[in-house]
Amino acid sequence: MAFLIYKKYGNAETTRYEKLGPLKLGGRDGLIAQHVKTLTGDQPRSWKLGATGLLKLAGFAGAVDELAVLFDVTGKDATNVCLYELSRIHGSCADTSTQLALDFVVVVDKEIGDDAATYAKSFEIPVPEKPRLLGETLALSGGPGGGDWKWGGTSLQLGATVVQAQHGHGTGEPCPSCTCGRREAMNK
Repeated sequence: MAFLIYKKYGNAETTRYEKLGPLKLGGRDGLIAQHVKTLTGDQPRSWKLGATGLLKLAGFAGAVDELAVLFDVTGKDATNVCLYELSRIHGSCADTSTQLALDFVVVVDKEIGDDAATYAKSFEIPVPEKPRLLGETLALSGGPGGGDWKWGGTSLQLGATVVQAQHGHGTGEPCPSCTCGRREAMNK
């Protein structure tokens, strides 16, 4: 898995991507650690960072709207190309951990063959009528209180938050002991 910077340009029918280089998000010197370390005690520990803000944090100036951050989930010897364009990172920090929810648009997810690595360096795709959206959760073992800022598993199960129903909520049955109004509504 890697985050990469691409030059992005095109017209109403096609978009062209040209690989420029990697973008370091994890690690003590990574962009997420840099961003979290700027949060002071009176700032919220939950934040959002768009791809443009991330590129500016990386030191890019000027026309950052001509750049894209792509998440490459393709294996090194794969014959397919799987690239997702990052649109936003939602972060939440604890003392020594940072949970991330990332919003992506699927750019390429297809079998290419033996030329997959060459294709991923520079390619042109038709502009989709309706882009496919994707969400991913990741975690870093670092936060405002320190840590080593390594990638790790998230605290979420199956990439989703599951809330257990209480007092019959979510079961379709009336609530026997709360004041949510469900009992009255179901008895009408």
